[in-house]
Amino acid sequence: IDCYCGSGLFALTASKHFDVCVGIEVNEKAVAEAQDNAKLNNIANCKFVSASAEAIFSSEDPVQISTVQESGNVITHDTFVSDFPRDATVVVCDPPRKGCSEEYLEQVNVFNPQRVVYMSCDPATQARDAKILLSFGYEITSIQPFDLFPQTRHIECLAVFERKG
Repeated sequence: IDCYCGSGLFALTASKHFDVCVGIEVNEKAVAEAQDNAKLNNIANCKFVSASAEAIFSSEDPVQISTVQESGNVITHDTFVSDFPRDATVVVCDPPRKGCSEEYLEQVNVFNPQRVVYMSCDPATQARDAKILLSFGYEITSIQPFDLFPQTRHIECLAVFERKG
């Protein structure tokens, strides 16, 4: 699940490791770009939704998933993001500079995925949100800063959280 997905970078890149990837983005133009990127790269297991990240776990709109069997037959069925298996689901979030909303983080907690991968362009809001994820029973297993903008104060920071136990 790729929240704040933009044009689909993380979902499309990770798609080969998952049965299905769902991206959610409030910007409809970015969702159209994500869908175009999936088509251009022949990636069929990514679906993109135009809505706020806070809506992804409570959405009443099913996601249509198509799988190709060994025989070549394509089987399509509907499923809800809330029905994804928790132990095999990774939630990726790359929020704007203001970080994640409390509502979104609470929904992540209720959904209870095994792993949360959090990319941030503002270490201060990432630290604020990390404190909340830690209080939900996650632990930080990896942190990696990226200096994509040398000689400026801006950095990107990737943190990986795993559910304890």
